[in-house]
Amino acid sequence: MQRILTLSSLAATGMLLSACASLGTPAGLQAGQTVAVVNSLSWENPLTGKRDGVRTSWPIKDGKIAPEYFPLAQLKQCEAEGKPCAWGVMRAQRGAPLLAYVDDGVDLAVNVSIDVARRQDARQGETQTAMAIPQDVAALAGKQRVQPSWKLKYGKVEQVELDYGVRYQVCVQRYDAAGKAIDTCAVPFI
Repeated sequence: MQRILTLSSLAATGMLLSACASLGTPAGLQAGQTVAVVNSLSWENPLTGKRDGVRTSWPIKDGKIAPEYFPLAQLKQCEAEGKPCAWGVMRAQRGAPLLAYVDDGVDLAVNVSIDVARRQDARQGETQTAMAIPQDVAALAGKQRVQPSWKLKYGKVEQVELDYGVRYQVCVQRYDAAGKAIDTCAVPFI
């Protein structure tokens, strides 16, 4: 009987130590280090012809990052010389259903959705925005959803090209205990 209690006690202690170890520092990180997902959604500005977009950084909290709702944007597509261009308003968002720490990086799966139409509106908290293309202008219309997954190494940028010249880029970056970046993510500030 004593032997059964001792073995049970040892097994319980082993499980407890195992659970405590899994709550510690994630794989590939040193104590005090944190990680953020740096990403951008960019497109060609229809008025200037230059790359435009948004770049953000999201800290990983409890093994997750918050979903992101990108600002509305105008897109333009011209088919042939002399023919009128079509315009559209894009609404886009990004989610991250899978995120796991691995040595030298993060396993990350994202879903990026774009919806392009004549008119879009977006509500985020207390803010509501709307944008529309005039009725006498040819309009773009389309929806696309991509679900790439990567084994991202810290500081390495990956990207996905979407319809209408839209590009999604992502990178993971470590920070030391003082909040100073350890890795460089070459995702451009737009």
